[in-house]
Amino acid sequence: MSEDPIKRAWQASVESAGAPALDDVRAGAGKFYRFVWWRNFVEYAACVVVVISFTWYVFTLPMLLQRVGSAMIVVATFYVAWQLHRRASAAPPEKAGTMPIYHFARTQLVRQRDALRTVFSWYILPFLPGLAVLVIGSMNAPDTHPDGPGPRDAVAIAVIAGVFFGVWWFNQRVVRKLQKKIDEIDALTGAG
Repeated sequence: MSEDPIKRAWQASVESAGAPALDDVRAGAGKFYRFVWWRNFVEYAACVVVVISFTWYVFTLPMLLQRVGSAMIVVATFYVAWQLHRRASAAPPEKAGTMPIYHFARTQLVRQRDALRTVFSWYILPFLPGLAVLVIGSMNAPDTHPDGPGPRDAVAIAVIAGVFFGVWWFNQRVVRKLQKKIDEIDALTGAG
């Protein structure tokens, strides 16, 4: 028995629209999962380094404010690691189960987009109080700042602010790229 002509016409229209093959979508979802997994692995490793370093500072820095600021940074690091896991962990494509792969891929892209869109509130902001206390404590340390704060402190604060701005800016660029991919899926599937 011959295939239904309406079904053939529909399949031809999908092919002419340039929809990627499902195997390509699955492969892309797998690649995206591996990228997010490695990104998070690097972030968790950085968290371990920060926790070890600033825990050491808690016990070795001379000024109370420096030690308190360091302890606050350790707490912030645990919070950020938890938020990274909660907001930005990825599910492997095998977890899609019976969910259509386009829907699964879109869900993962939306999850990452939303996590990165709000990166200031859960990734940058938690470090600011501890850094502020640490910097104030360092600026008032008599052994390194006998005359009080100076231009070197302003440069250090500017560098810290620049790094935080750079992290935020980079993540917003990635948000726009993820949104573009989400829009492409929506155009293919008629969702949105």
